[in-house]
Amino acid sequence: MDNNLKADFVSSITDNEYDELLVQFEDCDWSWMEMERPRYRNVREKLGLILELIQDSDQVIRDQMPPRTKYEMNGGIKIAIRRGARLQEVDVYNLYFRFRSHLPGDGLALMYKSPRTNKEIIILLPDRTEIRIEKERILYKEEARNLVFKGLMDPDTQNELLENLSLLNLHERCAQSLQHEYGHVLNVRAFEALNISPGDEQNIYKWFLESGYLHNVDKRYPDFGSLRALDKLHVLKESLVEDYRISLNINAERGKFILPNKYSFSGDFQKPLLLKEGVDLMKRMLNKQLQVTARRPASSSDYDTIKAYRSVVSRREKLNWSAGNPSITDEIINRDLDELKHLASSQVASTK
Repeated sequence: MDNNLKADFVSSITDNEYDELLVQFEDCDWSWMEMERPRYRNVREKLGLILELIQDSDQVIRDQMPPRTKYEMNGGIKIAIRRGARLQEVDVYNLYFRFRSHLPGDGLALMYKSPRTNKEIIILLPDRTEIRIEKERILYKEEARNLVFKGLMDPDTQNELLENLSLLNLHERCAQSLQHEYGHVLNVRAFEALNISPGDEQNIYKWFLESGYLHNVDKRYPDFGSLRALDKLHVLKESLVEDYRISLNINAERGKFILPNKYSFSGDFQKPLLLKEGVDLMKRMLNKQLQVTARRPASSSDYDTIKAYRSVVSRREKLNWSAGNPSITDEIINRDLDELKHLASSQVASTK
């Protein structure tokens, strides 16, 4: 394993003034950390970040992707802030390694709240961004062609998709991940404002249900009703922050969404008004958090778009699914709530 694991701290957008330090981890010299900040920050805080992410070097993923460059990172941050993602409220790091631990460090980015400092932290994870951009373009174009061929997508909507995908570049793609993660910050702040803990899946489910967002996603995601309750919650949370990301793009870039919602793209291609409805619902759900600067998230990650794409398209093709047809029934909702209630009870029992 490479003994040099790095992380860049970003508190201001600058191309110079880097302080470099070496952190000793047990008897291994494996944690180099570069700081991107005019003022010196305590070495203990940097080591603390690493120890929060992983407890053992075996948790580091061996086939590492290249870290994001400072050029990519700084450009992405500038775009995200210009659009309204208040990244100044959080600490942003560019991590040089991916990992699997109690935190999901194998996606595109990660957001969590430090139990040590109580700070909100967004971490950009290594990725071959330019290759990802090309793969995303190819896959979304392929889905659009298939839907047009089946008569499920308007050719004009397909042309709009091509225009949006042409806007992707290194800085833009980085900004999309940052906007996504800041959406998670706002989402969990909303839960805390309602006194809903991150592990209270039953009340989180009810929040999505009562807001109408669950029924919106049901019409945008292939056979949503057949998912397990926890999988529904994952899709709902991810779709919500994707709609937040897209809303920033639409507001700042004259209606351009730039990158489709990674979970509801097929439904949005077929019925674009469902995307508009989802964005409108998201704004109502996160309204207070869009206007305040409270500091409170738990943890979540930007799930890999390629993996999400394959899962969604596989479900659509297998079921010959078309958007707009609900799959959720009262029976399914009651079953999901019972499942989450029993899960919560078993978790409580296991801690006694």
